Amino acid sequence: MLTVGEATAKAIINAPIESINLGEWMFTISSEEYAACAEGHQSAAQGKLVSGKRFSVNLETVGGMFMVQHYIETVSERDHVVGFSPNSVFWLNDTDYVFSQITWELKVAQLDENRCELTCSVLSKSENEAFVTALNEAMKDVPPENTPLQQHINEETPLFGKDIERKALAGVWV
Repeated sequence: MLTVGEATAKAIINAPIESINLGEWMFTISSEEYAACAEGHQSAAQGKLVSGKRFSVNLETVGGMFMVQHYIETVSERDHVVGFSPNSVFWLNDTDYVFSQITWELKVAQLDENRCELTCSVLSKSENEAFVTALNEAMKDVPPENTPLQQHINEETPLFGKDIERKALAGVWV
């Protein structure tokens, strides 16, 4: 597998760590809440696999590329959640697409009794060498902090944090 991209961003959540539950948040966020967290977010839906593991299907556009992700619950704790999409689809245009694997990870660390730091990380990999090579060539002169993926993560992370904060302060996970 070749790395398509990876990005990390951080945000402050003004809520006690005990009031946060990232595992519940990732797999219960509504479509409207998800769409409100970034300009490219279109929709999200949650469900359960036959095994009982939860999943989230997310639709978004990043860097002009429409994507469909199928995140399966791999870690689900109050302060740490990982969703793994083994078969994300990057639509290159109306007919051509590439499969990738994406790992989406969120963690919170306590800063003090009323604040936490949220870290949001995304790692995307693909077996499609031609796609990865073309993408790397297109991005060769773009500083890492200006890649479409990093800009997207920078946009969504503080808004994820605000959604988590709102729910934490409302006692959703008490």
